[in-house]
Amino acid sequence: MEARQRRALRRLRGELAEQLRLEVPLQYLYQEGVVSRSLLEELEAEPVAARRNLKLLDYLPGRGPRAFAAFVHSLRDEAPWLSRRLEEEEAREDEDDEPPADDVLSTISDHVLNGVPTDKQLNHLSGQMGTEWEQVVMDLGLRSSDIYRCKMNHQYNVQAQILASFIVWKQRLGKQATVRNLCTSLTSADVDPTVIKDAFQ
Repeated sequence: MEARQRRALRRLRGELAEQLRLEVPLQYLYQEGVVSRSLLEELEAEPVAARRNLKLLDYLPGRGPRAFAAFVHSLRDEAPWLSRRLEEEEAREDEDDEPPADDVLSTISDHVLNGVPTDKQLNHLSGQMGTEWEQVVMDLGLRSSDIYRCKMNHQYNVQAQILASFIVWKQRLGKQATVRNLCTSLTSADVDPTVIKDAFQ
């Protein structure tokens, strides 16, 4: 999924979580190979609609270049207004205004880059990330068992899982857990550069 599409999903996250009715769109996404059988069953078993919607929104960015278009198409009959909103959000993006990932570090001061990220910064970052977060924290040195523990401790809140993982990293590395190291891992995982800028400027 392209960066502009991830940003469109993120900006409409609250609206989608509140208004989505996934029964028909979910079957279409499964048919198109965007949603796996295991996720389909997991989502169908989730009794709270908002949680079900958020799980799907967290999952979609990691499902390849066709995921956004398939998601938009899946909404055309059941929720045409949401389909239009997503298309409009994607269309209004101008990627020329976005700094290349390599240039993001140059937009953040050395003072910030060499410091340890605050819990507030990490919390803000956690709320903006998608499925790439596991790749990021693995790159930072967390083990699979650490990630599993964070997931189990916050089973119904992905943002809390991400934040908990960052806190483990920060506690484990102390002063070596710098913003610079975190930004390097974020750019390696192809996190949207605007997400990085927003968190640390």
